[in-house]
Amino acid sequence: MIDPNEFVSFLETEFQFISGVPCSYFKEFLAYLDSHKSETILTHVYATREDEAIGIASGVAFSEKKAVVYMQNSGLGNIGDALTSLAQLYKLPMLLLISYRGLELDKDFPEHSLMGEVNEPVLKALKVPYWNLSEDGWKVEIRTAVKKMEETSCPVALLVEKGVLCQ
Repeated sequence: MIDPNEFVSFLETEFQFISGVPCSYFKEFLAYLDSHKSETILTHVYATREDEAIGIASGVAFSEKKAVVYMQNSGLGNIGDALTSLAQLYKLPMLLLISYRGLELDKDFPEHSLMGEVNEPVLKALKVPYWNLSEDGWKVEIRTAVKKMEETSCPVALLVEKGVLCQ
């Protein structure tokens, strides 16, 4: 598991805001954000829906700051309109952290199986470049995603498997 303190500190080098809908895959990371509110420069806003988080991040991008949006992969189905007709249309950069549920590690949750199978095809169809976040190469993967985000001025995504940001 990536150390939450190190992860947040690394995000703070590029981003000023973070918003999303919680997922258990982000449990330690979000608990760290909540317990260290006064120490972090990231402004954290919980959203009630994933498309709302995209809207928040879009407003942040309009102010020429950068935001991270986190969501469970089931929320990927909720962001289509906000992503395509707002963030992509107006070239608003943001980093999407998407839990990669439905893989072998959590096959005991059948509600995640189908979404797990279609995560990558959905991101490809939406023309969102994506990478898998790993425990070993996470800093390089984030830097690569941020570089692409800045080059294209559009959203990019990192898929996060169980155990990478939580135990």
